[in-house]
Amino acid sequence: MSDESRDAANRSARDQKKEAYLRAIYDRYTGRFRGDGQQEASAQAQEVHAEMDDLLTRDLAKDAGSEGIRCGKGCSHCCHEPVEIWPQEAALLIDAMHEAGRELDRERLLRQSASTVENWRQQPLADRACVFLGADGACTVYEFRPNVCRKLLVVTDPVLCDATHQQPDSVGRWFSWEAELMESAALEVFGASLMPQALLKALNRTD
Repeated sequence: MSDESRDAANRSARDQKKEAYLRAIYDRYTGRFRGDGQQEASAQAQEVHAEMDDLLTRDLAKDAGSEGIRCGKGCSHCCHEPVEIWPQEAALLIDAMHEAGRELDRERLLRQSASTVENWRQQPLADRACVFLGADGACTVYEFRPNVCRKLLVVTDPVLCDATHQQPDSVGRWFSWEAELMESAALEVFGASLMPQALLKALNRTD
């Protein structure tokens, strides 16, 4: 066997090993989430969010590159993009609003719910904004934010996150494989829909 063939075989073996390792992580999460079906929705979301936070804290501490993360309070370009969440997260967000004595902007949710991922940016800028985004550019439900928001961490200049002026591939993200696999498993097991639709469904169940 030539050196080139040996190198190719070694790369293939490493790729197969990595794929098997990642598949095992994904299967572990999907199996566990499927076994949690009897848990109350808000409590289930909080439990998975806490696990995501612990995972991110662990991986951030192990990666020196995480020191370059630029996300901060008031940086809200990503809060104008379409976000998929699961029903349990929607229930938690509605519960948090009720406990705080606050009302959601149903009219904006209804307008947003007519949009898809593909045409989301065709809405007026104000309507593209997350209903939980405050006037100061900060999240008003930060403690209860979905996992997709928890794991989105950017290492490039925040100005590049403005999708109205920049290309999406200009943004550099800090990345945790396990965090991505956990969220993918949750979306598969629990179901995924854009936030406006998920929140409206949760609101209808509580009315």
